[in-house]
Amino acid sequence: MSANSFCASGSDYSDAALHQLQEATRNQRSGQHLLNLASLRSLNDTDLRPFFSQFTQHPDWTVQVHAVLGLAELSEEQTVDPWLVQQIAPTAREHLIAQALDDGLMKQEQMETLLKWESLEATPRLLLLSDLRRLGNEIDSEMINELSRSTDLSISMFAALLGDNDDTIDNTTQSLRRATRRDRDNALQRTLLLIRQYNFTEATPWLVSLLDDGSVVLNDTQRYWALFTLLSVNNEIGLEIWNREFSFEPNRKDQVRYFLLLLEAGIYPTESVQERLLIELDDPLLGNMFTSGKINGDKESISPDTISSLSDLVTQGHRATTDWAFRIALERLSNDQAMQFYKSLAIIPDGANPRRKEAAIRSFTELIRVAPSEAWTILRATKDDSQQQELLLLAMLQVADVEVVEEATKLRRIGVNRADVLALLLMARSSTPLEKKDQEYLGIIAAGGGHVSPALETQAAWLYLKRMGLADKALAAVSPH
Repeated sequence: MSANSFCASGSDYSDAALHQLQEATRNQRSGQHLLNLASLRSLNDTDLRPFFSQFTQHPDWTVQVHAVLGLAELSEEQTVDPWLVQQIAPTAREHLIAQALDDGLMKQEQMETLLKWESLEATPRLLLLSDLRRLGNEIDSEMINELSRSTDLSISMFAALLGDNDDTIDNTTQSLRRATRRDRDNALQRTLLLIRQYNFTEATPWLVSLLDDGSVVLNDTQRYWALFTLLSVNNEIGLEIWNREFSFEPNRKDQVRYFLLLLEAGIYPTESVQERLLIELDDPLLGNMFTSGKINGDKESISPDTISSLSDLVTQGHRATTDWAFRIALERLSNDQAMQFYKSLAIIPDGANPRRKEAAIRSFTELIRVAPSEAWTILRATKDDSQQQELLLLAMLQVADVEVVEEATKLRRIGVNRADVLALLLMARSSTPLEKKDQEYLGIIAAGGGHVSPALETQAAWLYLKRMGLADKALAAVSPH
């Protein structure tokens, strides 16, 4: 049914919206329900607290993770509740603690409270101890020793390194060498990740023993990640091994892979690196990687050419280097420099491919953060109902911000095409009453008539029901019990 025929019926879309919200939060094999829950979290709407509360005991552990994180994001302290962490399933707890630490939703007080809980599993215990150590705290050596004796090598190996006892490290490494292939792969992957995550430079001798002494037999992929980890924590020793690690006539794939190792490890690309990798500066991918890599030098010496190269690198559409470019822009660029970078990518050429559109959405989202006035200038100058406008509105939907909503209300809307629908979804987030016509269009979107993603339909269903005074009914409809 078209949006117009929906309108003509003058219906109340409450039942359809309730059904939509119910279906959206029901387990789906595709995992779409998790994307829908994440989209509700992104609204940052305090009225959703009871919604997330009732999902903390959901039978699906992944839903429990979203529920507890959702409550943490809506709490005044912006932290997870240790009591809730203790109530959820063990698998949920492990993933939740890892995510909460990554997202800064756990402070020292919560970490220490959970470590005192005797039933806490080994993996989250190891993460909490590692995070406390990163904060400069003395960590409980007895707990570390106990973890280093774990039969799970993905726990005991990093714990042994943390404990810094040579005999324990040697014994655990021997166990790693004798382990089944699957256990060895899992343990190596987890240990290397944790060394990078916690910038654990003390692991340098152990990493060198892996790469140079063959203390554990590594396949090509494992060697690559071990080298990346060593480069990340010790540039100097890592570069020595990097130099002799691959062919002196590298193929294109190796040129990109091994150069990316250096860039990701924050190493400045020198002429000797260029010669070692046989890089031609006019190569659209490798040449831009080389010039962009100068961002790893002194912040004061980052030039407009470097920023321009970083933008050009993103337009190449190579996923791994694009991800690096966005991450490094966040870390290294000043607000003015970041503005140039994001602005150049927020506007798309005609016929842009999906990756280029993805980069535009990502850029405009960041531009709103670093230079909102520049973002709104671009938005106002964009042609109505164009693909460019649609992408900018999609970016705005990623940001829970009053100013974003205000800008959306200023846009001219003449129908219910995709750009109009996205603008209306932004307007619906405000506390301002909607015109009757807009309220009805919101019902249409909530009922699945807006041709938007399931995640945005879920947002529309909640916002519509809330505006209709049916929030309590919506909560009852999606109750997992």
